[in-house]
Formats: sequence, structure tokens, C-alpha cells
Amino acid sequence: MNISFNDLKFIQQIGQTLNLEERMRLQLAILKIQEHYVFDEVLFWGRVEGIEKDYYIALGIQYRGQYEFPLKKFFWSSNNYHFAELPKYNEEFAQRAETLRESFTGQHEHIVFRTDEEINFEDSLEIPSQLPAKNFSELERLSYVVQSIEFQCASIPVGSYRLTPTHELIKTSFKGVTAELKNYQHFRSPIRKDKQDLIARDEALYRPDFLDSLVDDSPNNQWSVQTDSTKRNITIRNLIWPGFLSYNNDYTFGYAYFGDGVKNSDFEFLL
Repeated sequence: MNISFNDLKFIQQIGQTLNLEERMRLQLAILKIQEHYVFDEVLFWGRVEGIEKDYYIALGIQYRGQYEFPLKKFFWSSNNYHFAELPKYNEEFAQRAETLRESFTGQHEHIVFRTDEEINFEDSLEIPSQLPAKNFSELERLSYVVQSIEFQCASIPVGSYRLTPTHELIKTSFKGVTAELKNYQHFRSPIRKDKQDLIARDEALYRPDFLDSLVDDSPNNQWSVQTDSTKRNITIRNLIWPGFLSYNNDYTFGYAYFGDGVKNSDFEFLL
């Protein structure tokens, strides 16, 4: 579902690609993830640019045995092409990380936010009920950015998946869609109540549009739909997270992110 190495022609439209060495080493590294984890798919998700080194991201997806929506797990690698699972990030720093405009350094141990408050327990009469948050590293920032992009941007064409009677998500025989925003939906568990109700009533089993539509996103002009001269090769770009691209034609679909990991926080003010 995410980008196939054969679909890099779509990514070239935003001036990005992978060179031959990157492709070969990433393919081998992703095979190693498949050897150590049980996923239905392990796919290349994208590249986050850093000043000294870049970060490569892979995504493992488990459909079978997952109720209503598959399990997603992210992995990261620097230029050594050895993938490790992305850690959880400290949510106390999430709002500050959202507005950062500094580039990633490429050093995953770099401290982005440092805890100023320190407690000397030897001099304290009692342990406080809430400890100060620990330092926030660049690796945590990477985790936050990747998962934010996935939640806000990951999108698929309507009709590319269906819900089974056992409430597992499976791919269908995809035959393409026209280049209209209404034909695309988020690849995530629905957050809109009307879509949740469809699933609860089992009506989603008979409808291809059972996930949250991109049309309902706010602001609603954050998406740019583009086609080539044939009108069959379609790309959708997100203007809040520049570097995100969803693509499809009559036989394939996917999405990827190639960018600096910096959100366009001023988008709403520029409208």
C-alpha cells in the first residue's frame, strides 16, 4: 500500500527519488524486518532529511486478526540502513514539537528540549506525585513527526480496501478512480461519528467509502489533486506537510513522505 520501489516515478514529480544504492540497501534492510517480525506487509514509508544524515522510515502492517483496522508499527534507520522500532515520544513535549521549524540534525541522540528542573531526592523529604518530564530527543521528535504525518495525511482511494464480515480490512481488486478529492479517504481508524456508526451497524461491509473522507478535512484546501496528460496517473499533495504525496493509477496506489519533517504551521494564516 505504501510506496513500492517500482512507483518512484510518482515521487519524482516533487523532485525526490532514491538512488540505486539507497534502493538496494533499503530492500535488504526491509527483508531483515520481515525476518524478525510477523507482518502481512513491510513497506518503505519515506525519508526525512537531516543536516548531517537522513532518516529512512519503514512501516509494518498487520491485517489478519486485527479488528476493524490493521496494526501499524514504524521503524527507522539512519544512513547505516539498520532498522529499529521507532520509540514512543513524550507527549508533554508534543505541542512544542508541532511548531518546530528547525531542520533535523541527523543525530538521533541530539536533545531537542532539555528538562530544566532537576530534583535531588537525597535532599527531599518526600517524592513528588509528578516527576518532571525527561529530555526530548531528536529520535522522539522523529517519532512524533512520522506518526503525525501518518495520521493527518495517509490516504487511499475509495474502493481500494473493504471490511470483511469478521471486521478485518483487506485489499480489493483496485481499478482506479477519477481525480476528485471525494474519491480519497484516510488510511486510519475513523474518527468521524458517522463513519464509526457505519461500522457499528455493519453497513460498512457493503460500502467502499467507510473511512474518513479527505473532503471533510479542515482546512479543506490543504489538498492539491493533480494528474498527467492521460488523466489516469493521479497525485495528491498535502500543503500542510510539504513532501507528502499520495498517488494512484488504474492498477496501483500508495503514498510516501520525502521532506524535511517541518510542518507548514502558517498555512491557515496564508489563506
